[in-house]
Amino acid sequence: MRLKLIKLAGFKSFVEPTRIELSADMTAVVGPNGCGKSNVIDAVRWVLGESSARHLRGENMTDVIFNGSINRSPHGRASVELVFDNPHNRVPGEFGRYAEISVRREVLRDGSNHYQINGQKCRRKDVTDLFLGTGLGPRSYAIIEQGTVSRLVESRPADLKLFMEEAAGVSRYKERRRETEQRIRHTQENLERLGDIRGELGSRLEHLKSQAETAERYKQLKSRSRAARAELIGSELWALETRLGEAKSELAQAEQALAALDAKRTAGEGRHVTLSVARQEAQAEQASRQQQIFLGGQAIARLEQQQLHQTELGRDWQVRRQALGERIETIRGELGSQQEQLTEGVLQGEVESARLEQCEQLLADQQAVRLAAGERLELARQHQQQWQQQLGQAQGRLNQTRAQRSGLQELQAKTRLARLKLEDEQAGPLGGEGESLQPALDALSDELALSRARHEALEQAWQAGVASHEALKERRDRQGGLLREFGARLTTLDQILGEQMQGATLADRLQVAPEWAQALDKVLGRWLTAQPGDQCNLEQGGLWIGPAHPAVPGTLAARLEGDHIPAFLNVIWLADDREAALVRQSSLLAGESVLTPAGDWFGPNWADLGQGGALGTLALLGERERLHTELAAGEQALVQLDAQLKAADADRAHLHSAFEASQRTLREQELRWQQLREAWSLQQGQRQERLLRLGQLGEELTRLDKEQAEEAERLAAVQQQLELEEAHLAELQEQGEPLAEALLLAQEGVASAERALEEARARREQQQASCQRWQLAQQNLAQLIALREQELARLGLELAELKGPDAQAVQDISPLLVEQRNLEAQQLACHQRLAELERQLTELEQARSADHKQLVALQEKLAQLRLERERNLTRRQGLHEQFEELGVRLVDLDQAVLIAADRGKLRQEIQTLETQVEALGAINLAALEEYEEAKTRASYLENQCQDLEQALETLSQAIKRIDKETQIRFRDTFDKVNEDLKSLFPKVFGGGSAWLELTSDDLLEAGVSIMARPPGKKNATIALLSGGEKALTALALVFAIFRLNPAPFCLLDEVDAPLDEVNVGRFCSLVKEMSSTVQFVYISHNKVSMEMAEQLIGVTMQEPGVSRIVSVDIGEAVALAEQN
Repeated sequence: MRLKLIKLAGFKSFVEPTRIELSADMTAVVGPNGCGKSNVIDAVRWVLGESSARHLRGENMTDVIFNGSINRSPHGRASVELVFDNPHNRVPGEFGRYAEISVRREVLRDGSNHYQINGQKCRRKDVTDLFLGTGLGPRSYAIIEQGTVSRLVESRPADLKLFMEEAAGVSRYKERRRETEQRIRHTQENLERLGDIRGELGSRLEHLKSQAETAERYKQLKSRSRAARAELIGSELWALETRLGEAKSELAQAEQALAALDAKRTAGEGRHVTLSVARQEAQAEQASRQQQIFLGGQAIARLEQQQLHQTELGRDWQVRRQALGERIETIRGELGSQQEQLTEGVLQGEVESARLEQCEQLLADQQAVRLAAGERLELARQHQQQWQQQLGQAQGRLNQTRAQRSGLQELQAKTRLARLKLEDEQAGPLGGEGESLQPALDALSDELALSRARHEALEQAWQAGVASHEALKERRDRQGGLLREFGARLTTLDQILGEQMQGATLADRLQVAPEWAQALDKVLGRWLTAQPGDQCNLEQGGLWIGPAHPAVPGTLAARLEGDHIPAFLNVIWLADDREAALVRQSSLLAGESVLTPAGDWFGPNWADLGQGGALGTLALLGERERLHTELAAGEQALVQLDAQLKAADADRAHLHSAFEASQRTLREQELRWQQLREAWSLQQGQRQERLLRLGQLGEELTRLDKEQAEEAERLAAVQQQLELEEAHLAELQEQGEPLAEALLLAQEGVASAERALEEARARREQQQASCQRWQLAQQNLAQLIALREQELARLGLELAELKGPDAQAVQDISPLLVEQRNLEAQQLACHQRLAELERQLTELEQARSADHKQLVALQEKLAQLRLERERNLTRRQGLHEQFEELGVRLVDLDQAVLIAADRGKLRQEIQTLETQVEALGAINLAALEEYEEAKTRASYLENQCQDLEQALETLSQAIKRIDKETQIRFRDTFDKVNEDLKSLFPKVFGGGSAWLELTSDDLLEAGVSIMARPPGKKNATIALLSGGEKALTALALVFAIFRLNPAPFCLLDEVDAPLDEVNVGRFCSLVKEMSSTVQFVYISHNKVSMEMAEQLIGVTMQEPGVSRIVSVDIGEAVALAEQN
């Protein structure tokens, strides 16, 4: 498994998306101080799950996001992705089968982190679990910083043991052991809770058993009461059925009498209808005769007048006929004249059509000539435009080539000048103070370590104070929110109560237990707003309530306290629940009722169940009082929290001041140490940069000379092509002039032909219009002649008809006079028949009036009988419903027993049974089911306890197996690492000895300490070693761990800084030897370490605050140098 690629975007100084490809076994990251080299190590540590900002050289986790520079604005997110090669499937779990694994982490400005493995979203725990046992982790031995080297050998035995456990692969077992212990704790807690529940359930079972026995006695009494009530209701129902039978017989007799009377009335109605119809017919006949007499007189008068009118019409028609004949002759003359003009117009139109065809042919010929000339001229213009475009392109290429040649010459001059300047600088002295600064650096490193320890302690104390302050502030905010909520609810209640109650009301004078408040609201309703007083004010209006009457025990009035209690509350009895209320309902008198705390209200024959809608006035008043109490308590708690918050603010401010002072001191010391360390490495870096730049400038000059020669050749070719293009364009311009002249002459011929054609078309259209007008006039005259001839014929026919009717009218008058006298006689007979019908109708109306009075009397009697039957049916329905409520059917009862039953004794027996039921007190009818459920639950809990005890035993065995495996692995790893350390230490130091020791015999609890004795020294503790000796000892230990369980890669951050040249050489030899099995990525300013690397990755910061990558493959560079 190898680290293949690192992708950074917005992480610290790597603003732009950056790819760092790691292709070699040994890769060195180089660059000047402050350019961002260590940010690469921080990026790897951050992706592997680092959660401490201090280990990432920041104060907050969002400090890893680029915070802006002089020329760039801050970013809103940062992301880093690591890509691993996994050819041997070394990674455990579901991702082990992938040949390539990518792990990505992203953080936003709001502090939210997002993790991905192979593009799938995951948790931070999934990332850490992915690398458990591989030696990789945010604080594993695979990532060694400069400060980590010294801290490793100086760390506590318990901390050093963590590195050994990671190397042994025990971290995975420890995680499993921690999870198993957590499960054991949860299981034990569950067992304790189950024991408490079983104890409570045992006492509850005893209580439920006694309640179940009482409930069983209650059921028996209710069953006997139900049987007695069924017999009483059955007896009443039998008597009611008897009364219903008798009423049914009386009702049938009344209905028969009513039917007979109704039949008689119906016959009278039929006779009345017949006489009415006859009267209407007689009246219609009389009106018809009168109409006929009137029409006959009108006909006689009309015939006499008609004789005079026809004589005058005959004379008028003769005159009109003569005038029409003359008009027809005149129109025929005009028609002949129009026919001659039409013939001349047709001949003239044929002549104009021939001329028009000649003009159209001439126009077509001229257009063909113009089209041919235009095509030739357009073709010549297109050729000319193409050559002009080619000429422009050639001129542009020439100008571009000349500009490129000038730029190359200028760049060549600048490059030569820069090369000469660098050669002069390279020839100067490069003195350094690196060797003399080493003792000062060692002393300052020790001082810096102590300052960092003090700073970390202050940071932890300050963070604890911040957390405590935030917790107090959150509690105060929650308390303030509760107070605001109580205040808003209290204001709302005051508004509601203010709207409901104006002034002193009954609700203010009454006091009741909270459990009866809403039930009392339901009963009183709007009476709660009544005005209490000693005397009613009739003029004021509204509701009034007077002084209270003595309360009846057991009623709602007895539960109230006050001097104004409504008297009707003395007839409302109280019951504890609905069952008790139902028992009492059957014994209620008229006007009495029974009420439960739940708001169920029962009367003798009615019920009102449930609370209904919103809270009533009394409930609102109780809620307001409760809110006042809670508001006062909340305000007192808020005052206490404010005092605690002020004290926490003072403590936090003090810790913050101390933390900032420590931070400033630490930064000053780090700055001094950094300045001393950079003083020597600065000149070495400058020298390397100059050498590299000289080589680059030489290559640049060679390339520029070659490009200048190529540009000169291209310039000559472009100039030659430009001359050819200009000559051809001049030739095309000479050919285009005669073609343009020919096109102009053709266009003039076409215009002349078009004008002649328009004139010919105008003359032909004028001639056609004249012919159309003559044709239309001819048609109008012909139509007019036909109309006049038709009118003349019609007048002749009418004149012939007028000669006949005159004699016929004289003959028709005599029969009309005879018919008029007959009609008058018929009218007199019709009048006599109508008088007889009126008399018969009057007698019939008198008989109908007498029958109607008798019918009304029968209907009233029948209505009374039916009303009584409905009352009995309703009563019977009520008795049947009571049967259904009792769950008894009437057919199941003995009929003889019901007939002989003594209903008085039955009522007395029912009263006795109900008294016994009341003596039982409150009954929990659900106790039987609850008792069975509790027994079942007790059995279930017993089984649960057994299962949990078995699970606890299994988990304990798992802990023992994990501990045993951990001990075996740790002992084996400890022995192997100890042997490797003993062999590596003499190689690193050139002698001496080092070994590991356990602080106790218990491998699970023992720590690990390291003992080292360089050649010629017998120090008692590791703390007596110098900084360089500590670094070499730590490297020997790390490499010993790597030999046993090599991590996929190892990151070293300037670990060679405190070493001298001899020890650096030993360090490099050891790294090169181990690079065959481990991939090394290290940051160094040492030239020996740089020479050893197979790949160099340079980090630059030409733009302030922005890091960029420059990668060089050493193998390829050497091969290129050998070729040159």
